[in-house]
Amino acid sequence: MKSVSLKQGQHWVIQPPNWLGDVIMAQPAIKAIVAFAHSQQHTVSLDGRGWLKDLLPYLNLGSSVAIAMQMQPSSMTNTTIVLFPNSLGSAWRAYRAGYQQRIGFSGQWRSLLLSHPCKPQHNMRTEHHRDYFLDLAAQIGAPIDNRDVTLQAPELARQTAHNLMKSNHLDPSKVICIAPGAQYGNAKRYPATLYNRIIQSLAAQGWHFIALGMQEEHDICSQCLHGINTPYWNSAGTTTLAEALALVATCRLLLCNDSGLMHVAAGLGQPVVALFGATDPQRTHPSGNHVNLIYNPADCSPCLQRECQVEGHPCMSNITPAQVINACEEALQFK
Repeated sequence: MKSVSLKQGQHWVIQPPNWLGDVIMAQPAIKAIVAFAHSQQHTVSLDGRGWLKDLLPYLNLGSSVAIAMQMQPSSMTNTTIVLFPNSLGSAWRAYRAGYQQRIGFSGQWRSLLLSHPCKPQHNMRTEHHRDYFLDLAAQIGAPIDNRDVTLQAPELARQTAHNLMKSNHLDPSKVICIAPGAQYGNAKRYPATLYNRIIQSLAAQGWHFIALGMQEEHDICSQCLHGINTPYWNSAGTTTLAEALALVATCRLLLCNDSGLMHVAAGLGQPVVALFGATDPQRTHPSGNHVNLIYNPADCSPCLQRECQVEGHPCMSNITPAQVINACEEALQFK
């Protein structure tokens, strides 16, 4: 890789990955690049999906990092963009925008569009995504002081979460959040009927529940919460990402599938019980001190498919409700 030409007064734009969980796994790398750029007296901003503005306060990057404003080509002199997405399209858009320095991993026929193509030293298909992202930061020259995800929740967000819980008749000291969906596909979802058995058992102990998810996951959340006798709130499709992040940061436990919120909660140091099946925990396990990851693989695991092609969804049905209940009861002792 050619050395990056650093000039005084230069502005760096970092484009994080496109999925919430991947952004969290890239957080140590992004933080290292931000610190490196600041050490050279450069300014830094992030440019990505619209929801990034809600996530930024949690990324622990310092108050000087903002969301990038749309720049005109004439303003791109002495401007660098670091591309975490590996697509040809992301490199093409950076090239067309006129960024003077375009840094990213080579591949997908995009090396000619990058001024500084980097050859990956880690295989994203077999190694952890966090190490893959950190490799890009290291090749830029950023010192890696911490390889773990370290998020922080704004105090205002915690107060927002308390207010939301109370307005929905929930005791904030007793709230368990569940995230039974998975945007990638049904193969990552633990069956709603089994979630319901777990929640019924925990409800009998007096815990309250918030179900988190997208609008299309509202029915799944309803199935998970059906018939419980303690207060609950099915918030799927009714909360913003900012509100969901606040609720995850404030609850007593997050019970979930392999998902973006899993990485958020773990990075905040929250107790997490995460259920893996179709995906490989060696590649995407969350970074946190209070994470109980349950993975009872089937012969076909990890298939990495969006939809299960095997009768009975064995990678998930191998995980018993009793196993999950025990993990939740243990995790609830942390706080």
